[in-house]
Amino acid sequence: MNLYICTNPHLGTIQFESEDSDTLDRSIQPIYARLQGTGMNNMINSFMDHVWDGFYTGQTRLSRFPIITYSPPGAVYDIVYTGTPPKE
Repeated sequence: MNLYICTNPHLGTIQFESEDSDTLDRSIQPIYARLQGTGMNNMINSFMDHVWDGFYTGQTRLSRFPIITYSPPGAVYDIVYTGTPPKE
């Protein structure tokens, strides 16, 4: 058996994704998860593309972000996006 059971009660996960109509074409990465009051600043990229077009990848990428967080009582995270805003 190959596993680890974490007993730290202050660790958690956040996962979110873009629901824009151009989510496969426009990238909003990297994003930063910053824990206020500390120097903790995690840079997160989205999952790898998951489309194959013959021998090459399809160069599409779902903007989905999994983040492991350290969240003691009162912890506040700022999520900072760096991608371009959508066209209006």
